[in-house]
Amino acid sequence: MEGKNLPIIVVMQKDSDIERNIPRGGVKFFGDVTPEVQTKVCQDLENVQNYYKDVFEENDKVPAVGKVVVKEEAIAKSHKPRDLFRYCPIIGTEDLNEIYVKVTKKGIENTIELTKMPTSEKVKANLTVVKEILPIKTDDVISKNLLINKDEDDFSKIKKKIKIKLFDFDDPFDNEQINNYVLSKLKDIGLENSVKKITYGERINYLKVEVQSYEQVERIASINGVKNIDFFRDYSLPVGDVFSKSVPDWKYDSNVRTAETVIGIIDGGISDNKFLASNVIAREEYVDKAYQNREHGTFIASMIQFGNQLNGINENDARLFNFIDIVAIPNSDEKYGPVDSINEEELMEIIEDTMEKYSEKAKIWNLSIGIKDRTCTDKMSDLGVFLDYIQDKYGVQIFVSSGNTKEDYLREWPLKGVETEEDRIVPPADSLRAITVGSIANKESDDTYVRMFQPSPFSRRGPGISYNIKPDVVDFGGNVHMDGTTKNVGVIGLNSAGECVEGVGTSYSTPRVLQKYACVYDDMKDKDTLLTKAMIIHSARMNSRDLFEKNQDLIKYYGFGMPSTNSSDILQCSDDEVTLVFRQKVSQGFHLEMVDFPYPKSLIYNGKYHGEIGMTLVYNPILDVNYGSEYCRVNIDASFGTYKYGPDGKVEYKGQVPIETSWDEKYEKSRVENGFKWNPVKSYYRKISNRGINVEDGWKVRIDMSPRSGMVPPQEFVLIVTIKDPNKNDIYTEMVNGLRDRSYILNNLETRYQIRQRQ
Repeated sequence: MEGKNLPIIVVMQKDSDIERNIPRGGVKFFGDVTPEVQTKVCQDLENVQNYYKDVFEENDKVPAVGKVVVKEEAIAKSHKPRDLFRYCPIIGTEDLNEIYVKVTKKGIENTIELTKMPTSEKVKANLTVVKEILPIKTDDVISKNLLINKDEDDFSKIKKKIKIKLFDFDDPFDNEQINNYVLSKLKDIGLENSVKKITYGERINYLKVEVQSYEQVERIASINGVKNIDFFRDYSLPVGDVFSKSVPDWKYDSNVRTAETVIGIIDGGISDNKFLASNVIAREEYVDKAYQNREHGTFIASMIQFGNQLNGINENDARLFNFIDIVAIPNSDEKYGPVDSINEEELMEIIEDTMEKYSEKAKIWNLSIGIKDRTCTDKMSDLGVFLDYIQDKYGVQIFVSSGNTKEDYLREWPLKGVETEEDRIVPPADSLRAITVGSIANKESDDTYVRMFQPSPFSRRGPGISYNIKPDVVDFGGNVHMDGTTKNVGVIGLNSAGECVEGVGTSYSTPRVLQKYACVYDDMKDKDTLLTKAMIIHSARMNSRDLFEKNQDLIKYYGFGMPSTNSSDILQCSDDEVTLVFRQKVSQGFHLEMVDFPYPKSLIYNGKYHGEIGMTLVYNPILDVNYGSEYCRVNIDASFGTYKYGPDGKVEYKGQVPIETSWDEKYEKSRVENGFKWNPVKSYYRKISNRGINVEDGWKVRIDMSPRSGMVPPQEFVLIVTIKDPNKNDIYTEMVNGLRDRSYILNNLETRYQIRQRQ
């Protein structure tokens, strides 16, 4: 059978798949509980109590915060010292080895008594976890970026947009007490008339303050309850050269069908040129006409609409999309006209306002912006957190670029020299709900930094927070000559006059992936943003099998790879492969087991299993900004492997498709294992060698879910499994028949292609 024209199979969940977890027993000690250990903990607690003495004497209802630093080897969630700190409850975390606890005078006294006379083995084990306990001091509160701007000239630019975050005690009474306490202290400093409260949802809360001097910032930082002081960033459009480009083969075809799916673009605006004007069905203008520059937004829209045709990329089902045009970002190019920027606070307001109006009509949004002077490292950016909140609240999928490096930092390939943090992704590319897109080169010449299909010299890399994979995927965004110019090695789009021009940047690779996502979403009968995300990432990963087989560490630059151009290649199978979708949910305290799972007969010979297996797992975990590096609060793991019955009748199971977790040696193993494993997008892959896998009693699929703490609702997930036969046998039919013979409930993933074939 030629080509891909067979439907993807959806495996439905059965009650019999649900199994209760077997509790794990025992506690783990990280040293001996000696008098010296107990004395050290007591002394640390007494120091914290003395530090907050004035706070407790002023009002004993006002809580304070202690920072518990745990030993590096004890950063796993199961080792959190909850029993020891039962009177000073955990309210959050920062780095993976730092825990915030609520402290009061009485709570500290009770914890000291518990330390002196432990009441259980768990308390004793908790004592061996603790490295030190500290109060929150001024140096902990002031951000590095604010510290860099403390000089008078720099500070004058940001003093009217100081951002304060308070500790969240996860208790309405405590939060009210600390809020009133901080406001009273701001009044003492003389700032009561310059405070503005900013709130989004339950977890995003800021105080915006105008100060007169850096000395006032230091006084704010000394207030009990203040967690962080930073400033609201300004955002502007990327500035880059574009060149006129002749594309003689491109002709606008007015007969191309218009998709049902609508796309939103939050940018500098789409021009009313003859090729795009008729597809802009709504527009909101937040930028004064004098400061508008629609070149960037027009290029983005044209990449979605005509990017394949303009760049000579074959597609088998061209379509046009209607747009909602949000003119939000002012001009930043002095050569174009008056320049301005947009404040982070204003941008958040615009995005929220936009979603209130248009999220029902448009579920897919492009936002190609970033901050050049702040790379993403150990904690989520505020805009990244905000975009996660927006996507959860309004059920939309946002696409963001990984960001472009500074002009004086362009990367050759293979990488030369020592890897630095200069080219890490920038906010809001760390958004976990968003699909973050990097760039690879579509052209090359003798004097370009990189070859075709290699990471563009300007494309920022991962990882994201807690070693999460960012960018998620890549697409064509151009190259750079060694002299810094980009002519003839970029991607082609349209300018505001409707003329063909060439440019480079992750801003232009991002809409290319968005277009692929929109086509898949548009072709699904039942629209599903999470499933579409999983399909796009799975396509990218399966296209990158050879790349990552050579070096898994390339995932920092490529994400999971580049998705296929045509939605039919993503949504359909050929007969020598079978793709299964598990769109299910798993509950706390349980796991899913699909036993006696079939394996294609053509891939079983000489007493061995053979073939190629790729799996992609995607889910939207509960997120909590109060927990810093532990922002993701739920972990799901998937496993596909073989089992056999031992002599005693017990089942011996072995996962046969490993998760991909390769990172640099400079990252400590414990941090990778306890950070990366919470990644809400996971990839598993195995190309079984000629030696094969020994035939056992059967295969099974297993799904496990574990929260970091507390009770969580059932967690939805998408698992996609593709099995391929390198010998091109018809394993599709074998797999479908095998599933039916074992009473699995199957549906075809209904798409426009299947509907059209039935007509």
